[in-house]
Amino acid sequence: MAYSNVPIGTANPGCFVILVDQSWSMSEDWGDGLTKAEGATRAVNRVLEELVRACQVGDHFRDRCHVSVIGYGEQVECTLDGMISEYAYAPAEKVKQLIPDGAGGVVEVEVEMPVRVQPKAENGTPMHEAFDSAAEIVQRWCTKWTDGFPPSVINITDGIANQPELASHAARRVMTLGTTDGKALVYNLHIGSSGDEVILPNNASKFTGDRPAEFLFSISSTLPDALREEAVAQGIPAESDARCFAFNARQVWMIKLLNFGSLKVLGSGQDQTSLPD
Repeated sequence: MAYSNVPIGTANPGCFVILVDQSWSMSEDWGDGLTKAEGATRAVNRVLEELVRACQVGDHFRDRCHVSVIGYGEQVECTLDGMISEYAYAPAEKVKQLIPDGAGGVVEVEVEMPVRVQPKAENGTPMHEAFDSAAEIVQRWCTKWTDGFPPSVINITDGIANQPELASHAARRVMTLGTTDGKALVYNLHIGSSGDEVILPNNASKFTGDRPAEFLFSISSTLPDALREEAVAQGIPAESDARCFAFNARQVWMIKLLNFGSLKVLGSGQDQTSLPD
C-alpha cells in the first residue's frame, strides 16, 4: 500500500520542506498579540523542535529526516536545508505557548523555545519561486532515496501568489515527483484574520468567493487514504478525498497539521530508542 514505508530512520530518512510566506500582509494582526508572521513562525519553530526531539536518543541526534525551511517575501531564502542533526541546537527565547488544560481547552504559559526561524513581513508573495526551490530539494531527495516515504511540502500563507499561474505550475511539479512509495504531498495552511476554520475539506464550498483560499485548495494534494485514516485516528477531521488544506487555520490547528505532516511518519508516539537508527 502506498505511503506505508514508515517509520522512517537513518537508513530510510524522511524529507520535510516548509514554505513560509514573509510578504508584507503577514505583518497584519493575527490575535493574541501576534502578527501573522510571528504566529506562523512560532508554530514552525515549535514543530522543528519537536522534530529534533523525535530524532534524539540520549545525548545523540540521529538523522532520521531532512528538513528545509524556505521563506518568501522580499526575497526567497532557504534558511534551513539539511539533516536534522545540523539543527539540533539553537538559541532559546521566552515565548508564550498554548498547551492543553486537561479539560478540553488550552491555557497560555511562558516557556523557553529554541528559535531556528525568525519572522519577516516585507514586499510581495513570490510563491512560485518558493515552490520551484522546494521542487529542486524534493527531486534531489527522491533521486537519492528512491524507495523512501514521499516528501511533504507544507506551505503557510495568508494570500494569493504574485503570479498564480506560475505558482500553480510549480506546486503541481512538486506533486509529480515522488518515490516508489508515492508522490510528494503538498499541504497548504491558509492564515486568515477571522472566521471559522475549515480543516482538510474535500471541496471549497465553505470558503467560496475567497480567492486566496480557493487558489490554495486547488494546488493542495489529495490526502492518501492511509494518512486520512491516521488523521481521523488522531482526532483531526478529514473528509473522504480530503485535500491537504486548512482554511483560516489558527495556531493550534497549524501546529497539529504541521506535526501531522512530519511527526506522523517518524512514529513520534513510540519510544524513540525503539525506532530505526
